[in-house]
Parts: sequence; C-alpha cells; structure tokens
Amino acid sequence: MNKMLVVTLAEPIGKKYRDELYNFFGDDIIVDYMVCSSDNIKAVYEYDLILISSYDIVNEIKEYINPKSKIIKIIKNINPKGLQKLEKIPYGEAALVVNVGPKSASESIHLIYAHGRTDLDLYPYYPGIKEYVDTDIVITQGEPDIFQGKGKNIIDIYSTVIDAQVYWDIILYFNLPKDKYAKKLAEMSVVNKNSNEGFSYIISEKVIQDNVINALFENLNEGIIIFDSNEIIVNSSSIVQKFIGTANANIIGKKVYDVLPIDQIKLGKNEEMLISINNNVLICNIVRNIILGSKDIGLIILKRYDDMQIKMYKHAKQLTEKGYRAKYGLDDIAGNSDVINKLKERCVKMAASESTVLIYGESGTGKEIFAHIIHENSFRKDKQFIAINCASIPENLLESELFGYEEGAFTGAKKGGKMGIFELADGGTLFLDEIGEIPLHLQNRLLRVLQEKEVTRIGGTRVIPIDVRIIAATNVDLRERVRKGLFRKDLYYRICVLPLNIPPLRERGNDVLDIFNKFCEDYSYKMTLSDEVKEYFLNYSWEGNVRELRNCFEYLKHLGKKMIYYDDLPETIKSNVSTKHEKNNAVVEVEKNCSHIEIEILSIINSENSKNRKIGRKKISEMLFKKDIFMSEQEVRNKLLELRNKGFVDITKGRSGTKITERGKKYLACFENF
Repeated sequence: MNKMLVVTLAEPIGKKYRDELYNFFGDDIIVDYMVCSSDNIKAVYEYDLILISSYDIVNEIKEYINPKSKIIKIIKNINPKGLQKLEKIPYGEAALVVNVGPKSASESIHLIYAHGRTDLDLYPYYPGIKEYVDTDIVITQGEPDIFQGKGKNIIDIYSTVIDAQVYWDIILYFNLPKDKYAKKLAEMSVVNKNSNEGFSYIISEKVIQDNVINALFENLNEGIIIFDSNEIIVNSSSIVQKFIGTANANIIGKKVYDVLPIDQIKLGKNEEMLISINNNVLICNIVRNIILGSKDIGLIILKRYDDMQIKMYKHAKQLTEKGYRAKYGLDDIAGNSDVINKLKERCVKMAASESTVLIYGESGTGKEIFAHIIHENSFRKDKQFIAINCASIPENLLESELFGYEEGAFTGAKKGGKMGIFELADGGTLFLDEIGEIPLHLQNRLLRVLQEKEVTRIGGTRVIPIDVRIIAATNVDLRERVRKGLFRKDLYYRICVLPLNIPPLRERGNDVLDIFNKFCEDYSYKMTLSDEVKEYFLNYSWEGNVRELRNCFEYLKHLGKKMIYYDDLPETIKSNVSTKHEKNNAVVEVEKNCSHIEIEILSIINSENSKNRKIGRKKISEMLFKKDIFMSEQEVRNKLLELRNKGFVDITKGRSGTKITERGKKYLACFENF
C-alpha cells in the first residue's frame, strides 16, 4: 500500500495538510502526519514519500529517512474561495496581510501578487511587530484572531491550500491513474492562472491528455496554443477561435506562422510581442523548451489589451530595448564585511516584495546600485528600470516630467501631449533619487499616485491606471524634514515601508581595499598598495565614500605606477585625513542613541567571544544581574534584535549564540578609548 507522511513544524498545520491530501486521494494513499520534534520521528523510515512544510525540517529528520524514499517540499497556493474575495478588493487599495511570522507574511504577499493583484499596496503584519502601516483593509488567512487591531475591514481569504504541482508529483511518484484525477487537477491548476511556469509544468509531466488539457483550457481567460518542435499546432483553447476568427479545427496541423503574424525567427525563443489579427490587438507570449518525454513543445499565450494598455506596452518595450534595464547585480558590490553581506541578503528579500523601498545613504555610497539589485532580483526584472534624480530637474519642469501632460496644457506643450515618467515605468520599477528635494506642492500629487496607483496628466481628465514598483532614495534625514514641515508626514510613511540604510565606506572596514582591487580588475590595471597606504586607507574618513575612492583610483592609474606609496596619493586626500580620535567622535555622534545597557550587553558579548565562549540571552541576563542590571530573557532578546539592526551583533540559530561584529567592536572601542 502507498504510504505518505507529512512532516511540519506545528501540529495544526500537519493535520490540515493530512486532511487535505486524504480528501483528494481517499484510500489510494495512506496519509499520516508528524511534527518534526516528535519522539516518534524515527518512524519516518517506514514511509515511501515524505512531504515537508519547510526545508529546515530536512536537517532534523535526514538521519531517519529511508534512502529509497523521496522528499517533496509542499508548495502553497491561495484557496480558490479566497481568490474570489481578493478579486473584489477595489483597485489600488492598501492592506495589511496577516500571518504568524514575518517570513510567512512575506510569502503571503508574494502569493497575492503572483495572482495578478500587483495594484494593491500590501504590508506585513504578524504577532510581535512593533510598527506597521495603518490601513483600512486587513487580509487574513484562516486566522483572523491574529490581528489585534479594531475597526478594520477584515477580509479572510481562508488558509492556503497545497498547490496542484505537488499533487502531480505525488500522482507520478506512486504511478496513480491520471484519468481519475484529471478534472480535479485541471480545476486546481487554473487557480494560479497568472503563472506561465505553472502551466508549463503541468503539461510537461506526461499529462497532455485531452481530458486534462481541455478542462484546463476552458478555465483560462487567455488564448492558449500548443505547438510541437516543427512549429505545427497540436492543440488550442476555444478562446483562440474568438481572437483570430478561425475555428480551432482549421488551425490544428498548420504552422504557427501560417496562422498568426509571427516571424519564424522570433518563434524559436521565449519572446513577448504585440500582434494584430481579426481586428484584435493581442499581447503574444511565446514559451519554448517545454520537455514532454522526449519531445520539445512550445506554448503561445494570447491576451487582449485595450488602446491605453497597448500604447503603454509599446513604450515599455521600447524603453527596455533602448537599455532602460537594471545594469548592476549583487556581484557589482565589492566587499565581504558582515554589514555589507547582510545588506545584500536584505536586498534580495526586499526584491520579493512589492512594497516601496526607501534607501538612505550618504552621497557616493551607491544607493542607485542597490536599487538596480532590488529590481534585478524581483519578478519585474525583465521589465524597464527607470531612474530619475528629483533634484536635477528644475522645479517648473518636474511635474510635467513625472506626470506627463496633454496637448495644449500650457504654452510650449508638445503636440499630442507627452507621457510622464510614471506611465513610462508601467509594469517595471521607478527609482526616485533625492526624493527629499521634491517641492511640497508636488508631494501631495505624488502621494495620490502612490495611494491610488493611477495618474492624471497635466491638463487632462483621463485617469490612467499604472503598475509601478517605487524605490526612493535620499541622503538627508526625512524625519527631520518632516519635523521642519519640509516633507509631508503621510508621504514619508507611504514610501518608508521597507527602509534600507547603506553604511558609509568608513564603517565597512577592509571593504575599502576590496573595492579598490575591484576597480583594478574592472579597468584591467594591476596596482599594488604599500602597507602604509593600506593602513592610511583604512583610517581615512572617505567623506565622499565610494565615489571619492574611485576618483583616487583614477588619479593613481593616470600616474602609471604599479606600486603605490603614501607620497603618490592625491593632495586632496592627504590634506583631508581625519585623526582616529576625530573618527571615533564621529562614530559616537552617529550612534549616540545607544543606551548604557546596550553598551554593557556589547561588552559582555565581546568578552565572552574573545574567550571562544558561546553566549545566549539567558547567560547575558545572568551577567547583567551581577552588574545590578535586571533584565528578563525576553527584554535581552529585544535589545539583541535592536543591536543586530544596527549591525553590532550577529544572532545565530541553535546553540552558536550571539557574536559581536567588527562594526560592534569598533563602536565599543570608541567608548573604551573615550
């Protein structure tokens, strides 16, 4: 008899998945569940197939797994009933998404966006969150009691369900009769109808039987054409007939390019294009290299667009072709310090969200590069990336550049009007650099665009919906500008959803040498720094940050020397060095908000680390008590999280304890030497 085990971190989740699988498969499979911390975990060995809710579980059970068994990670999807509720939420609304923790809340947001509701402004909420965005709508997933607020419109989209892909994997593993489950799976697969990858997966797993495909086709809003390696059409959905005005029976067996106005060359690769046929303008998405057994097949997905969508699509396409794409990736950030490695990880996590990012950093720290990285790691990476410096455009032109204008809107307005930056960025990412310089009278209009996800051109009345991910950047303290009345408070909280602080170069330790070496590699110019120059670089304040270091490199390169000594350095650097005492004062000034207790905690961790001892919050609490400072373990935990956010400590899971970072050591040294 087929035996399958579901292993989860919590018992209620395990029971839910067990019941869901049993309801689907009935008596064809024995389905049990177990918590990974169970005393009976050795029983894992008895099961043919093991489903896990998290990859973290593998380490807990790997020594008990039968080598012949297979492990499948459970992929979650939105409940079909919940999807109907999501579709009723008004366009462009802001909402909290509630779940048990930050990771699961982020996953829920990603799922909602994957189902096409990218117009929504979604923010995470979970137990213990200290600050969250106040919205009228709250989206929960089967556990509305988690949300502690009141007076909100709570929309419960029910608990997530197991994705159709997991069911296909189980059917194939146990070699169950596909005909028996074809209709159920076809209905399930259309739940994630916005995922071309999911559709490709389903038809690639030897289930291209008419009863499966036909059931799937009739539940999709897009027109679908399947063609073989010879580009001959083998199947199509009924909506294709409406789009092209030809019966499906009359196109089966014909070459794709004899039916659709598609160039044969473009048909050979994944491509997206605009086509016109039967008085319909369609977006045509070609998906190639789907392996079906030993066969290579392809898909064509057709969608109908209205006039405005077509115009915006054409502009977006032109922009990406002209090079309006992200130009930098993670590899372009040199350095291996703890603070920069954590920053890279944070960028990748933020990329998975659709929320607005606010990047703060001194001039020359590379804020735009990090914006490129976020775009490049997001699901918008194939769309346009448009950057605009709000301070570089004259105030009287900035409004028309951002929002566009209609013909005759003002003297000198271009005939036919002009699209604004927001329209041009539709579907992609817009980077607003130096956002703190936007004048107050435009901030109100910008806020409305961010809230409503729509724009109206100057002199126009037509409301144009837009789908844009916003990344903003500043080198000024926006909170201070809010206090002075120079920046709207509501706009600040609208853009500061995912804050990202870029550390100045002087706080990145040996990264300064790594960055210099990267400049040498990029310019294919070998240059060696003397030990004296290295030490000088590590103690220099680098007020211009990476930009100043690049200028220094170019100066030295033009000298034509291979070995660099102190006397070779540019006078601007030699005459502008900060003493170590001055540098310490600057660090203390920047971090003066650290409390006495936090300094005591850093001192304890540093002392224990230097003796190669592990230390956790319990021991820290005990050692503070000896210093007449009483703090519970939970209070210590909260302080450690604050110190981690400042880059002073690393908190590792398990028994490794907490470790002080190089940044934390330097900060502690400031007080010891002060």
